[in-house]
Amino acid sequence: MRRRIAVCLLLFACAGRRGNAYSVQTHEQLVDLTWKSSIVPLLRARYPNITDAQIAEAHGYAYGGCAIQDIGYYPFGNSLFSDLTHYVRAGDFVASLLRNARTPDELAFAIGALSHYIGDTEGHSMATNPAVAVEFPKLRERYGASVNYEQNPHAHVRTEFGFDINEIAKHRFAPLKYLDHVGLKVSTDLLGRAFYETYGLELKKVLKVQRRTVAGYTFGVRRFLPRIAYAETLLHKKSMPPDVEDAEFLRLQAELKQASVDNGWEQWRHTAGFGTHLLAGFIYIVPKVGVASMLAVKEPDSDTEQLYVRSVNRSTDRLRGAIARLQQPEVLRSVGTTRQTEIPNRDLDTGQIVAPGGYRLTDETYCRLLDTIAKNQGHTVPSGLREDMLAFYANPDAPIATKKHAKQWARVQAELVVLRAMPVVAEP
Repeated sequence: MRRRIAVCLLLFACAGRRGNAYSVQTHEQLVDLTWKSSIVPLLRARYPNITDAQIAEAHGYAYGGCAIQDIGYYPFGNSLFSDLTHYVRAGDFVASLLRNARTPDELAFAIGALSHYIGDTEGHSMATNPAVAVEFPKLRERYGASVNYEQNPHAHVRTEFGFDINEIAKHRFAPLKYLDHVGLKVSTDLLGRAFYETYGLELKKVLKVQRRTVAGYTFGVRRFLPRIAYAETLLHKKSMPPDVEDAEFLRLQAELKQASVDNGWEQWRHTAGFGTHLLAGFIYIVPKVGVASMLAVKEPDSDTEQLYVRSVNRSTDRLRGAIARLQQPEVLRSVGTTRQTEIPNRDLDTGQIVAPGGYRLTDETYCRLLDTIAKNQGHTVPSGLREDMLAFYANPDAPIATKKHAKQWARVQAELVVLRAMPVVAEP
């Protein structure tokens, strides 16, 4: 029985944690930091007759959107969905969500996805990637001052998890009881429209059992993973680094205090119960080898924690700026058009603009998408998708990783011919 529980623990602990710059809790924190000051005013500007009850409901959709790019990495998901939304047209996907949002709930959900895009692009480049290099000297010797997810996935998960534990130990995340109260909801209709418009694939054929996939995502985000994090906190809270009370830290501390007051977090905060202590005991006895090594938290030091704090502040600023642009009168008048939002296509692991040969996982995901599209020759393809894919493969000298595999590269060339001949449907 103990072995079965340990195996289940590892399966869920490792699910949903592929290459995230921030944990689910930090992505939710970005929503909390911008909810009252930016997101609610946007909802009121877009929907002047919105009620307080509708705003409260929309909060749950913002939480649901803030980790939606990771849904394919959770139990019952499909990694193709999440690989695409991280590495191929990641900005276009978020822009499509914003453009296609028709209700307050859908707009809040789209803003949540925007927070994920911003949090990952800033969090990786400013915090997680350099922190991995600091905390793993051998990786630094091999890769330099910044180590991306592809170069060592386990080190990334352990580093990111350490940031979580430090924040939980110091009560900087919204309490789980509060998060349960707000809820976590997924706009599946909006998600399907945006996914097809961006990738030319039907969501129901990628996430084949949507209800079960959403249930696995909701359980992982709202229940299991946070409880693992809180259990880990019991094991590590006494060894967290002291805070460096510089201007960046004091700013974040003040904003989180205000968010706590605005949302009444303290009334929802409780001490860890028996279940959390039991879970901590299982984590403690599990041998930290193989996949289980990701449960061996790499605690931040004061320097890497400063990187994290600065990245959260930077992410918050960028999210507020993006929401402010969506509130401009000319943008509100152009809702539903391409003028509304243009978001750069970056890979979410490095924050860099996507370029052929720039990142192996991007190259592999383009190859996988092309193969999937080409197998459906009778279907139409969104015009923007075809233009993007043909542009990606246009330079014959680009150092695309797929070229290292002769058969695979030959298949790419044949599938590009198929793609050029497929009928297109115009994007809005």
